[in-house]
Amino acid sequence: MEFREYMEGYDRSFDAKEFDDRLWEAMQDEDFEFGEDFEYFLREYGINDAHEFLKMIRARKRFL
Repeated sequence: MEFREYMEGYDRSFDAKEFDDRLWEAMQDEDFEFGEDFEYFLREYGINDAHEFLKMIRARKRFL
C-alpha cells in the first residue's frame, strides 16, 4: 500500500483524530516502512517529531 495515496483527502488540521486513525491503519500494512519518505510526509502536516507523534498514537490506541 502506498500510504500517500491511502491518506489522500485527509487533512490533520480539519480532523486530527480521523487523520491519526487513518494513518495508524496505513502503518499496520505489512508493506509499510518507517523511512525518510514517511518522516517528510509527517512534516508536511506540521509534525516535526515523528517519534513523539507515534508514541502519542500508540498510547491512544492502547487505551481504546
